[in-house]
Amino acid sequence: MKRYLAILLAAIVLAACSSTPSMKDMTVRMGDTDSIQITDMRSLMRNGVLTAQVTIQNDSKSNLVAYRFKWIGKNGMAVTDEEAWKPVTIGKGQSTVIMGIAPTPDATDFRFELNQYK
Repeated sequence: MKRYLAILLAAIVLAACSSTPSMKDMTVRMGDTDSIQITDMRSLMRNGVLTAQVTIQNDSKSNLVAYRFKWIGKNGMAVTDEEAWKPVTIGKGQSTVIMGIAPTPDATDFRFELNQYK
């Protein structure tokens, strides 16, 4: 009986872990952004609205990058039009925390899009 419960518990833990996307899966890179590292990514529901927090670090000489959030509903579809790109300046070796708040309570997930600043 103990063995059966241990196997069942292991299966549940593996299923829960496999359904959580990684930071890499939640990041869409465009342009030359390889030197920008995503070091942390979190989200929570606050007052019924999804809030995201992403920490990025710059390992390159260039200090300009642009970002935006893509807000996704429970059906996997985007819930709003694309946001405008937002530029951010980060010195070499520096990091910054970027916050995003979903524009609608329909958002249950997000993707963080990163692009060269143009």
